[in-house]
Amino acid sequence: MDLLAGASLAIGTFLVLALIIGVVAFAVLFVRRGDSRTARAGSGIAELSRRAGTLLVRLDDAVREAEDEVGYAVAQFGTDRAQPFADSLDDAQRKLAEAFRLRQALDDAVPDSDRERREWTLQIIALCEQAEELLARQDDAFRRLRSVEANAAGSLEDLRRRIRDSSARVVEARTTIATLRDGYADRVVRDVAGNAERAERLLALAAEHADATAADIHESGVNSVSGRLTEAAQAAREADGLLDAVDRRARELEAAASALADRRTTAAADVAEARRELDSAPDPDSGARILSAIERVTAFEPRSPADPVADLDELGESIEDLDLALASSRNQAQRLAHARAAYEGTLVSARSQIAVARDLVARGHTGVAARTRLAEAERQFEIAQAETDPVEALDAIRRAVTHARDADALARYDSR
Repeated sequence: MDLLAGASLAIGTFLVLALIIGVVAFAVLFVRRGDSRTARAGSGIAELSRRAGTLLVRLDDAVREAEDEVGYAVAQFGTDRAQPFADSLDDAQRKLAEAFRLRQALDDAVPDSDRERREWTLQIIALCEQAEELLARQDDAFRRLRSVEANAAGSLEDLRRRIRDSSARVVEARTTIATLRDGYADRVVRDVAGNAERAERLLALAAEHADATAADIHESGVNSVSGRLTEAAQAAREADGLLDAVDRRARELEAAASALADRRTTAAADVAEARRELDSAPDPDSGARILSAIERVTAFEPRSPADPVADLDELGESIEDLDLALASSRNQAQRLAHARAAYEGTLVSARSQIAVARDLVARGHTGVAARTRLAEAERQFEIAQAETDPVEALDAIRRAVTHARDADALARYDSR
């Protein structure tokens, strides 16, 4: 009996010890797993943000490529047959714009809670993935349609016609660039100065591909040349894009010079108004602000060599100070009239700076920050044009200018 009791006691003690050890081990494991979950939660937002940024850049590039593909589809298959591709592209562009808007909200100066940052970042990821799926489906359909179309001979003829037309534009672009160099500052022309030469090289490459393709085209079995035809067409499209940028820059600078002349005329009237109000300023501080604003506007001198876009920005900022100094003495009608006048000049500046930033981003090697600022600039530009209140429109177009400048600076930094 004593032996049996001792054995029972020993077994009981062992079981108690085993239970204690098990509880301790479980507690340690629970704590470690809790620490692991906490660490993941702390780094989850950063990881999601990196994924969202990668997807945004990838989708932005995919949308730009899809724009070219849709243009190719319209040219090759006609508007009706290309409509599904255009519709999918429109949907993807809307999703991309919304994703960039959310990214801008995350990047702006307004603080966001961790929950908001997580939710918005997940929305960005979802929008990008949905848009990529749309583009991928249509890309597959487009490839099938293109493989069925065996009109390689006709495509080659169209391509050669395009190469001839674009080659004639190279001569015009050289003349335009020379005129711009004579009339404007180097920094204004620098981004398009080499476009004629680059376009000429691309067109030579397109012609080389076209010539190599011609010998292999037969009435049947033309699939073997589709790759070279696509490469040739892509080179021709890129050349046209470079030449378009030269024409666009010339138009923008001409518009900016005209807007600057108009703005200087209205600025003279604003200064005359300010001098009248100076004598009846309600207090010394108000008078000092008006006088300082007057001096800043009257001190403005256009740059030499000319840079009308920068001049518009500088004069616009000076007039904005003057408007603020005179705000209390102006009635509502006067404020609206001055907002309308300021809007027109700022609109020209915004359009020009957005176009420059867009060209820089299109060249590639730009990160998500530059693309986000560009998307926000374009969004604010659209808001300004849709706004019926002149003051609100002016505020929006000024925000567009600010974001376009940021996009330009970031894109240039990325492409160093």
